Amino acid sequence: MKSALTQISNCYSKLSYSERLFAEYVLSNRDQMIHMPIAQVSQNLGIASSTILAGIRKLGFEGYREFKIALASELLNPITTWSSPGSAPQSGESNIYQQVVLSNIAALRESLDTMNYKGIRKGASLLLDAEHIYIFGVGTSSVLAREAHDFLFRLGLFSWFHEDLHYQQLIPARMQKQDIALLISQSGVNKDIINIAELLKNHGCRTIGISNYMGTPFGKYMDLLLAPLTMVSQIHDDNFSFRIPILCIIEALYYEISEQMGDHYHSVLKQNQQLVEKNSVSPASPGSSSEISAGSQRIP
Repeated sequence: MKSALTQISNCYSKLSYSERLFAEYVLSNRDQMIHMPIAQVSQNLGIASSTILAGIRKLGFEGYREFKIALASELLNPITTWSSPGSAPQSGESNIYQQVVLSNIAALRESLDTMNYKGIRKGASLLLDAEHIYIFGVGTSSVLAREAHDFLFRLGLFSWFHEDLHYQQLIPARMQKQDIALLISQSGVNKDIINIAELLKNHGCRTIGISNYMGTPFGKYMDLLLAPLTMVSQIHDDNFSFRIPILCIIEALYYEISEQMGDHYHSVLKQNQQLVEKNSVSPASPGSSSEISAGSQRIP
């Protein structure tokens, strides 16, 4: 897929005055552009829709919809690099880190507009009231599932997670009415996690889903879906996608649960802190005898 921002940079000099207005408007309003119909852009700029379409075709796109899809894809994914007219990186200069950061910022900004915090509160309440919390995640999403397990376990909740897919497939038949399933899928289109979601639904299990994207097959099986983004990845292989928005949801659930726990949270937190202190080594001051001794004995 072509990069909308790169095409603007490469073709800017070939655009007419009015078409350049459109190009500059895109660069200045990238986050908002993916949600704007062409009529609104035309009204904001005071130029005809036909002029905008002519500029889009010069950029190598067949129409406005294709242009917006390309723009949204690179805003929500770090793999595409671009530069605005007159500000290209110097030869040999790598700008990958900046693109990764900007991509995640764009995703998180969108999540602030689209994420319904009532869903976070409801999810926290369901997790807190459950007898057992069974967590599911496969592939790269299993890393996030493990993170969710760690957060919930530290709150004193009974959470279970096993990375083996076959173990996860066995659990739906063994869940009880008071239990709840927490499923995590970055892309929302992975067949294995969707099959597990179908098993859970067939067994009448309650489900909470966490994903990057709304409107995916994964979401159809969830009683409650927490998903902040509207555009499915068009660039990454196998829809490998962001972890940061999902991590934010998991962390928000942690703090919302802690609020709902009330005073009990402080006793759990104290237990965690005592364990950490017990298993931590006090840092030695610079030049102390312990530091010198350790260095002289070459302790591995």
